Amino acid sequence: MKRILRLTPRSIEGQMAALFAGALLVQLVALTILEIAKHDGVIETAGHERIINRLEAYVPLVEALPASEVEELVRRTSKCHAGYRISAQPFPGTGETPDTRAIGAFIASRLGLGADRVLARYATLDRPDFSFPECSFEEIDLPQTGIVISAQLQDGRWFEAEVHPHEWHYREIAGWITQVGAIFLITAAVALVLLRQLNRPLHNLTEAAQRFGAGLTVSPVEPSGPEDIHRAITTFNTMQETVAEEFRRRTLTLAAISHDIRTPLTALRLRAELVEDEQIRADLLTGIEKLERINTSALDFLQAKSLSEPLRTVDVYSMLESECEDFCELGHQVELTGDHGIYLECRADALARAVRNLIDNAVKYGGSAKVRLQAIGEGVEITVTDPGAGIAEVEMKRALEPFERLSEARTMGPGGFGLGLAVVQAVAKGHGAAVEMSRGLAGFTVTLRIPGRVGVD
Repeated sequence: MKRILRLTPRSIEGQMAALFAGALLVQLVALTILEIAKHDGVIETAGHERIINRLEAYVPLVEALPASEVEELVRRTSKCHAGYRISAQPFPGTGETPDTRAIGAFIASRLGLGADRVLARYATLDRPDFSFPECSFEEIDLPQTGIVISAQLQDGRWFEAEVHPHEWHYREIAGWITQVGAIFLITAAVALVLLRQLNRPLHNLTEAAQRFGAGLTVSPVEPSGPEDIHRAITTFNTMQETVAEEFRRRTLTLAAISHDIRTPLTALRLRAELVEDEQIRADLLTGIEKLERINTSALDFLQAKSLSEPLRTVDVYSMLESECEDFCELGHQVELTGDHGIYLECRADALARAVRNLIDNAVKYGGSAKVRLQAIGEGVEITVTDPGAGIAEVEMKRALEPFERLSEARTMGPGGFGLGLAVVQAVAKGHGAAVEMSRGLAGFTVTLRIPGRVGVD
């Protein structure tokens, strides 16, 4: 079942095409079976109007022609599946049934002959009989049971016609399937063109939604297609305009508040410096620094949420090396290992900010950090490990939410306002990446797996 699901097309266009092709195939098989099943048996063929019409045409003609010309007429009109002959005695039959007797009586009445002058009997037909020598071995299977209709002429001779079941042979079946299959293929080709035409507006909508999700890039889609798709496109255009405008207004508002708050904080710092009591002055300065860190963290979070930074190709190892050196210069123990010369198309400033937050958390709560870089197929993997206790598994998901404080120690420590990992999560989402956290013997590890075009120097 899983293998069948893997073979199922993933796109709507592919699934509809597969459904249509399956329906055509089922119809082709059903029509073929019905066509083969409806072929008449030997009784139905013997009583068919075309057989009687031939006898009505040939018997009077044979009666009227000189005996010398009758043989030539029979030779010219006989063929593989419609054989005739003139003989002194009726063709040896193998038996009669009520059906054959009814057929004989009916033909006699149509020919205007007495019932005793027309015979319809089962007979075993073989290759030397009638015109079967003209048939190829692939064309008909012999011997077989058929019906011979014998009509007695005025001179006592018998004019006879053989009737055999016209079963389908492989050539007929192949020819019929080829013809019907060609019609179905033409129908499928026309349907596929129409399907692509109908699916194009949906494809354009999907591409626009992907662009909007990746970078809040407003790309109006021309409404087209069926009414429901037309309505969906119109709604999407309105939605992306509304979301983009609301996001821009919120970002500008928060950025303005964060920017404007710096002036009164600076004034407070100057006034705090004038306080003579050292304890009070130290408490005031600590509070002001905490407000400044909150302000800086909020700005970092807003920048991480922004997807306006253009993609560019950078040397990831060099970028990580620069971040690690900054921490080492401040006296922290940070080690970088991994693959050199890896180039990745990414939002470099945002990615550097995310790695900086991870290293900061590692040295803050674990005392040191080990950073590792490696290429993984279509992307890179960055891990930051510290020897600390890390975050409990039940709290890992909550730790990625903004302003989530997992412990009092983290809150009261330097910088702990619940935005560090939220920034990492925002940057990861902006790259279509995944953030994973794990605890092991080596300590606590945060892993960033970032997809993208990777180049190796």
